[in-house]
Amino acid sequence: MARRWLNGPRPDFVALVLAAGLSALAGVLAIVRELARILPNRDVPVRVDLDGVAHELVLDGAVTAEATEAVVRVSGLDAVPLALVLAAAVLPPVTILVVAACFALLGWSFFRGEFFTRGNLVAVNTAAAVLVVTSLLIPSLQGTAGSSALASVGAGFGQGVVLGIDMRLLLAGFLLGAVGYAFQRGSRFKRDTEGLV
Repeated sequence: MARRWLNGPRPDFVALVLAAGLSALAGVLAIVRELARILPNRDVPVRVDLDGVAHELVLDGAVTAEATEAVVRVSGLDAVPLALVLAAAVLPPVTILVVAACFALLGWSFFRGEFFTRGNLVAVNTAAAVLVVTSLLIPSLQGTAGSSALASVGAGFGQGVVLGIDMRLLLAGFLLGAVGYAFQRGSRFKRDTEGLV
């Protein structure tokens, strides 16, 4: 009995639930860490894009390197820049948390032998939508937060609002959306064939 269980797909579904649970826990810990670093409003680390700024570096007198971004530490941010920096720092772990929760629900549903259900379709589509939206929101928010934080302490440069896109998150969202479409077709096929056998 135990050998048959181990050779079946159920251990994979348990592993999916555990991996998603650990990812969700990592997301929660990252959120707490970011809140502890930023809320005191002292030496807040802010990522700054260095496009359009002279930033040639000479290392050891011989090697020339070019920096594309930097982390600056600022204190005493005003309310709006602080909120932007906080949102930019917390959004990536919140994204991990939501997607991990969706995969945990999927794994638990698969473990119970439920595949093409409305709940699974909602979980897949929710994860896909979150990835697509945050692929635009995370880099834009991070760029805007950096510019706003520097302007708040009188060292601003560049645009006030920065637009960006994370192609990896966008691609992952589209791929997961395709899986969601397959779930939708499977759910419809299951519904249409119920009672025929």
